Amino acid sequence: MITDRRDSGSIVIGWLTKLIVIIAVLGVMLFDALSVTAADIGAKDDASQAATVAVSEWRTSHNVQMAYQAALDSLSSDSEQIPARDFVVNSDGSVHLVLQRTVKTLLVHRIGPLKHYAVVTAHGEASAPAP
Repeated sequence: MITDRRDSGSIVIGWLTKLIVIIAVLGVMLFDALSVTAADIGAKDDASQAATVAVSEWRTSHNVQMAYQAALDSLSSDSEQIPARDFVVNSDGSVHLVLQRTVKTLLVHRIGPLKHYAVVTAHGEASAPAP
């Protein structure tokens, strides 16, 4: 029986191509998952910092708008926002806020059903220091 040696290379090339595509897809998925996770951790830190700054400003001025503006000014990125409806100064001077960060990923923020994963929400709280 005579075998044609020219076809044996195409089997290896086809298998190798599939392997490379699978590794690339898994790499993109892993990168996006790590991007969202890192953004979540950073957003929690930024929300806590913004709440602390707002409490400090509230203690000085007793003006909700100035405290809100101080919290906004403390944000480290243009991709972060604090909706005004989610910013609360309680009667005891403590502040509760919600920070939203939009994450730029390779795929998640471009695919309709996955877009909501690209918006990370973090809650920040800070208590007024005792007099």
